[in-house]
Amino acid sequence: VVFGRSLLGYDVEDGAMTVNQEGAALVRRIYEMFLNERMGVRAIARVLTEQGVPTYTGGASWSGATVLKILKNEKYCGDLIQRKTYTPDFLTHKKRRNKGEVPFVILRDHHEAIIPRAVWEAVQAELARRSTNRNGEGGHGSRYALSGKITCETCGAAFFARTRKNAAGQPYRRWY
Repeated sequence: VVFGRSLLGYDVEDGAMTVNQEGAALVRRIYEMFLNERMGVRAIARVLTEQGVPTYTGGASWSGATVLKILKNEKYCGDLIQRKTYTPDFLTHKKRRNKGEVPFVILRDHHEAIIPRAVWEAVQAELARRSTNRNGEGGHGSRYALSGKITCETCGAAFFARTRKNAAGQPYRRWY
């Protein structure tokens, strides 16, 4: 039984997931743009917004975070992971994200896949390659010469660049 609601490419009714062909085509297109056309999540979001493709909820504007969630969602390769959240205190009923405190329920090949497993795994590997870790190592980080190379001595987090304007209105780069 699937707990949750429908998502782009799938309809959830009475605990069963069925493929929604129109949404599935869009999911395949997003994976294609990321993996084969080498586009980033923000670039994909920009293209979908410019082309007027509505989001799953009917919005006009796509975000990079939404595209990233689609690329990371294991449901698209046919798997189902349950217990992503848990309720530690039955009195308050507040949920917490499961970071290993309770065992996950992982069901491989649970439903019809939209994306072949090999493609999904290739996308996960590419996402890992493009991201940087806390030491600033790895990732492509090539937007600026120092991207991913400056780290905090105290916590090890990578600094990131932001453009600001001074009192005269001239832009300058600052690292945070």
